[in-house]
Amino acid sequence: MSTLNTNQIFAEHYLLKERLSSGSIAEVWRAEDWTADGTWVAVKIFTPHIRLDNRTLEQLEKEQEDLASLDHPHLLRPIRFGIHTDVPFLVMPLMAHGSLSDELVEAGAFSEQQVAEVLAHVSSALAYLHSRQPAVIHRQVTPDNILLSEDGLYVLTTPQVSSPLHNRLHKAAGIEQLSATAYAAPELFGKHPVHSESSDVFSLGVVLYELCTGQLPWLGNGGVSLLKGAEIPYLPGPYSRILSNLVRACLQPEPEKRPSAHVLEEEANYFLQYSKWKSYGNFGNVTAKSIVYKRRKPWIPILLGSLLALAVLAGAYFYLLGGKLPENIVATLKSTSQNAGHSAEDSAAETDENVSLPTASPSKQTTIPKPANSSPVRQEKDTQTKAPATSPKVAPAVVEQKPSAQRKPAYTRPTSLNGYLNGLLNTEIPLETKDQWRPSIRRYFTDNAIIHVDIDDSILGVFTVAEFLDILLSTENAASVRIESTITDDSKKVEELYVSIITGGAAVEDTVELQQQIFEPK
Repeated sequence: MSTLNTNQIFAEHYLLKERLSSGSIAEVWRAEDWTADGTWVAVKIFTPHIRLDNRTLEQLEKEQEDLASLDHPHLLRPIRFGIHTDVPFLVMPLMAHGSLSDELVEAGAFSEQQVAEVLAHVSSALAYLHSRQPAVIHRQVTPDNILLSEDGLYVLTTPQVSSPLHNRLHKAAGIEQLSATAYAAPELFGKHPVHSESSDVFSLGVVLYELCTGQLPWLGNGGVSLLKGAEIPYLPGPYSRILSNLVRACLQPEPEKRPSAHVLEEEANYFLQYSKWKSYGNFGNVTAKSIVYKRRKPWIPILLGSLLALAVLAGAYFYLLGGKLPENIVATLKSTSQNAGHSAEDSAAETDENVSLPTASPSKQTTIPKPANSSPVRQEKDTQTKAPATSPKVAPAVVEQKPSAQRKPAYTRPTSLNGYLNGLLNTEIPLETKDQWRPSIRRYFTDNAIIHVDIDDSILGVFTVAEFLDILLSTENAASVRIESTITDDSKKVEELYVSIITGGAAVEDTVELQQQIFEPK
């Protein structure tokens, strides 16, 4: 129970006026600093109702000295640390504009612009803390600990004491240790809970979700809900899908899949500079490079038509004259036929359409019937060249044509989603054939399905089905696709798919090249 009262003078310098907050191991008061002409300050008093042992006091004093060296525009810098009658206290600037929690209660859900501002400021402070050697973990990223300065900046309060010291303070106070469950990452509920940079990012993700919806995810149960199989929620409209992707990335159950504070800072600063999120990168909408199909050359039909006309004329000539064609014409027709055959084969190799010319086999010959009203002269000529009646002569073929062009082999259509996805990477299958698989692949998914994609264990982003298919059809360095896990609806259609694109042990520069092939700013 607190032993502090309003209008009480604490540590001979601070007139306590209002209790701002009260926790299990500390209270924060608004007070007048009599040593600074009545300046308003915030005084954080640790375990005011008990006296701490010397070892705990020394450890607390050392940690506060280390924190005093921190200097960042979005971190609340303490003014003084002291100990009064074995009661430690910390004096900080008073942020008269209140906390993010107060602003949320008064104004309601934030706009996307406001969310980007909070994200830019807080992630900048976290990136600074996490870059220290050793890294400084905040442990208490909540709306109550994000304050608004007179300059309109969002400022993160001083990081909490370390876990060992936190435990000692709770034991000294005789109070069971409690945590801000709603903002706690799932790994903090395991057998060996450890605070890390990723757990700070998870807490920030909960804060962002709360700013957009006015509610806590998972009914305030925090990361423990993910351990029990709960799904990561989406942001409602009118928030963009990119912002939703960003928030959901922060709330990933696996710490290693969450973005760093530095990445979040870059994303937010981009939005503040251009008034839009990146359309490429970890959370954006990708625009795969255009897929260009090779089309049949336009002169092929003209050539085939000309060949057919020549054949008709030659047949008419032979029919009317009843004789052989001149040697030069026969040679010309043979050469033209052969060239056309080769052109048709080349064209068939560029498309998956099975095209063949209606040609006759060279072993067969076409019989030209003798006209009934032939002239006596022609009859005499025919009589001289005609075989016996029992074995009539068969006229030679008009044009000796090339055998039918071989049809392209038929490609076996895959029978599973995994088969389809890896088939899209098969360079031996024509692009047009693979593109025709889209409707079949789409039937495996729900209308609003999303796909989480990694490249060689590096996060690539979250995409729609259409975007992901564009990626597979336009990449060159990918070797295979591995399905990691799926989330399906009652009809067994996929709602969320987690996949890894394997580049076959490619070097780092190859992976970067693959990402450059996939992503292209709008």
